[in-house]
Amino acid sequence: MAFNLKLPDERGKQLQMIAEAEGKSVVDVITDHIRSKVDAGVIPADLPYTAVTKTMNSVIVEFPGFEGEVPFQEVSALVFALRGAGEKFSPADVERKQKLMEALSSLSGVKVKRMAQGVKLVSPNTGEEYPIAFGVASDLASQIERGAKR
Repeated sequence: MAFNLKLPDERGKQLQMIAEAEGKSVVDVITDHIRSKVDAGVIPADLPYTAVTKTMNSVIVEFPGFEGEVPFQEVSALVFALRGAGEKFSPADVERKQKLMEALSSLSGVKVKRMAQGVKLVSPNTGEEYPIAFGVASDLASQIERGAKR
């Protein structure tokens, strides 16, 4: 589900200028602003259109048209994979990259595939894929952690 946002050219250019001044992408600038509003309590931390439900043995993650189950013993690996997928790795980051790849390959519940600008969650039952941007993946990791503790 994509949300098309139309901005006046002047606002788009201003966002671009902020991003360049801060050495970030425009998406990162917007993500930082949204997270600041979450931290201030202006909006809830849970992602819209997303449900994380704890069962006896697992956590169920739901998006429109997607449902995947994560056994409790895999929650920390999934959270690590979601947060780490967007990290930029230098050649010296061999160990961190290896840990991320191990986390990704150890999942028998929801799988995570890396894409250019995000990840795809893959349902173990149906094979359905749900693409999400890196920043959203990190926020989903936090939501899954909260859901697993409820």
